[in-house]
Amino acid sequence: MRIATDLWHRRGSSIVDELKLIKDAGFDGVEFTFSEANEALPNVSDRGYLRIEHINDDVEALRKASSGVGLEVHSVRSGLLWRYPLTSLDSAVRGKAIDLVRRELEACHRLGASALLIVPGVVNEDTPYDKAYELAQGALRGLIKDAEDLGVSLAIENVCNNFLQSPLEFARFIDELASPMVGAYLDVGNVMDCRLGYPQHWVRVLGGRVKRVHIKDYSLGLRGIVDLFNGDVNWPAVMGALRDVGYNGYLTAELHPFNAAYELYFKQLAERMRLLLRL
Repeated sequence: MRIATDLWHRRGSSIVDELKLIKDAGFDGVEFTFSEANEALPNVSDRGYLRIEHINDDVEALRKASSGVGLEVHSVRSGLLWRYPLTSLDSAVRGKAIDLVRRELEACHRLGASALLIVPGVVNEDTPYDKAYELAQGALRGLIKDAEDLGVSLAIENVCNNFLQSPLEFARFIDELASPMVGAYLDVGNVMDCRLGYPQHWVRVLGGRVKRVHIKDYSLGLRGIVDLFNGDVNWPAVMGALRDVGYNGYLTAELHPFNAAYELYFKQLAERMRLLLRL
């Protein structure tokens, strides 16, 4: 297994300097996020570099920067599917979401990323669960050929969206789409944050369907996401399960850096991630 982090940046720093910092800290890869140019961004954010309105220019800039630094762009997050859900009851919104994913798959291919993180949809008071299931599968079925042609997996993440709330259902959802290019982006911390059980159980049920893994810890006492090894995730059990199911891909940290001592944060995070590999 190899280690990566989502990109977090300080305003004013060049992309080359940010990626070099991540590389020097000890990471093998990096994960970018698609966003819109009009999004309000905090000073330290994982967004702002892959703007869908400027996708060609931004992809080329990030491709050159990551290649020059020697970091693999192994995946990209489709952050826009929260704003434009694949399960929207508005066909125009669903159509926009599908078009966005097609453009994002092409961008992933150009970046050399072999996985696109997908939020499969949202269940809320206005969107019934069974309808969300039907709409999500319909949208993803229409994207499978694009994914297959480009060699980019549609990696569906477990998130706090009131949808696909057990590993058995998650596995069934993937299997019904019947493509090797559709799988799971398992977020270890989200399993506990969304009160969905224990991540090691999800690993064993999903098995070879797992395409990527997000790493973050969760504190039962604080009821929130915390830094790696500061929470209650049973990491030896999680790592043992990943090895047992034959997972050998990226582990990607999805954690907010320190507000100060930015360089120290990434160095310490990489050290903890390397320790994780030895569990």
